[in-house]
Amino acid sequence: MVFDAVQRTIGEIVLIGEHVVPRYQRPYAWDDENVLDLWNDLRDNPEGHFLGNMVVHPSGSDSWDLVDGQQRLTTVLIAIRAIKDAYEKIGEPGRAQGLSNYLQHVDLTGKSVFRLKYRTETGFLHLNLFSEPEAVIRQANPNSIADKAQYSAYKIFARNIAAEVSASASPDAETIDAIRDRFIRSSVVYVRVDDRQDAFRIFETLNDRGKSLNQVDLVKNQVISSIAATAAQEEEHLWGKSVSQIESSSWSKVKVEDFLGYVWNSTSHQPDDEIVAINRIRRSVDAFMRGRTSTEQGARDFIRLFSETAEIFKEFDECLASPNGKHWQDLVPADRWRADRYAAIDRSLYGCLVPGSNLPLNLLFSLLRNYIHGPKRVIRNARLVDFLKAIENLQFRWSIAQRPSTSTIRRAYRRAAYAVDSATSANDIVKALQQFKQDANSLMPTDAQFRDGLKKLTYFTQRPQDVHRVRYTLEKIDEFWGSPKISRNQIITLEHIEPQGGKSINSNQNFWVGKLGNLMLLPMEVNSSLPKDFAAKAPKLAKWVNDKDLSLQKQIAAGQWGNAASNVRMKELLDAAISVWPKEMRI
Repeated sequence: MVFDAVQRTIGEIVLIGEHVVPRYQRPYAWDDENVLDLWNDLRDNPEGHFLGNMVVHPSGSDSWDLVDGQQRLTTVLIAIRAIKDAYEKIGEPGRAQGLSNYLQHVDLTGKSVFRLKYRTETGFLHLNLFSEPEAVIRQANPNSIADKAQYSAYKIFARNIAAEVSASASPDAETIDAIRDRFIRSSVVYVRVDDRQDAFRIFETLNDRGKSLNQVDLVKNQVISSIAATAAQEEEHLWGKSVSQIESSSWSKVKVEDFLGYVWNSTSHQPDDEIVAINRIRRSVDAFMRGRTSTEQGARDFIRLFSETAEIFKEFDECLASPNGKHWQDLVPADRWRADRYAAIDRSLYGCLVPGSNLPLNLLFSLLRNYIHGPKRVIRNARLVDFLKAIENLQFRWSIAQRPSTSTIRRAYRRAAYAVDSATSANDIVKALQQFKQDANSLMPTDAQFRDGLKKLTYFTQRPQDVHRVRYTLEKIDEFWGSPKISRNQIITLEHIEPQGGKSINSNQNFWVGKLGNLMLLPMEVNSSLPKDFAAKAPKLAKWVNDKDLSLQKQIAAGQWGNAASNVRMKELLDAAISVWPKEMRI
């Protein structure tokens, strides 16, 4: 391995040529605290603060791909832009123009190019911070998280520069000169490596000092570096897109590193069905890649796996919002798409997602990925729905009973995911489902534990955390009782039979108002027009109450409702829930 490692100032590095942030790198992510820390560090060390390491490899004539250091370099250049604006404010256009060369330069063709480029740049950094007048920057409306972070960094630097100029007894130009020099004279160990793969190895070595690097970064570097630089553009794009999909999920704020663990534990690319710990994934992925036709093909296969799973994960938000199956169409290959099949899948998947738990993710990933993309097509639609219903039965009981994550339940999900991914026939899927049901039955919380969890569910407008669980519980019980009077095609809302308006939800005597016994389902148009008094709205409620909702039927006929009646109805609902989600599933 041949490389050049020299301590250089940021000023020297920027003027070397163009630095490029590859697609696989994460977007700009420094928060306000990081930016302020940099400002304070440079202010306290005016002769030259050491910023750490930068690792690059060539990507063209006078162009260098940044493997390490992109966040720091971006931040320093944003600061230089703020300093340039400060010069312009005090009437120093010459000094301002001198700093322009650190942001853009004219290449040999006479074209103006940026010193720092993001291959995934949305336009904000270049079209605003690095090129527009200050007045335009101040009117900018950044959209993405990265854009907002860049804009916030600019405002922090501008504010601190103005404050330092105001507090200084020196001439304004001299004060700003000192600020400029602090940034330009800050230094790094600048490591240039001719070979792309060696650049990744050096990055890992420099950053792995007692505490392991984030496994996502390690695996990303390992995989991307196994693909020829000239051919990796698509894979780099897929990796960056996948990370964005994971981080933007509103259903579950699962970290990308944890997501990697769920993905890898949804496969059968290991010798056995034991859970692969996060700190072992890199070695496991490496063994997988080396076992393929070529390491490069293995890297491409892994990125495709990661990307397909991230796309499936993204659809979970859509399923919770509207479980009609339509949102899958753009993801599913045309020859595998049928609206009725995915509508049935969505209805069952919804029940798996409502508990809000990450525990079933590896099994859900294995099932859906193989159903949508599996070349052998061993999973039939009906069998997939059966599997999803079994997952719901276990996970709904487990989550409602407020049971913690244990190695036993994680092991059950992992074993099933491995069996599904390694299946070569429809019969293998049947056996995997039978084994999962057997494992699930041994794990099921007791009826008493499940009842206690259901009693704790609450829904107030001011406290909507349990809204999906409450609504789903009532929907499933309504279906279990039979002959539901509300069509699932209608927009359904939750109605507090005893109104919550005017009652403090922090008072113990009012807490029953948010419990299951006092909640029912109504079409939105009916709910919005109901009177508050129970006797007055009882005739309208009667039209929508299930015939087997006996206690509510009785109170509607009497025109009376209260805490005691709500408790009686609560018991009836809990009795029904025990049958909807049985402790023992048939195998």
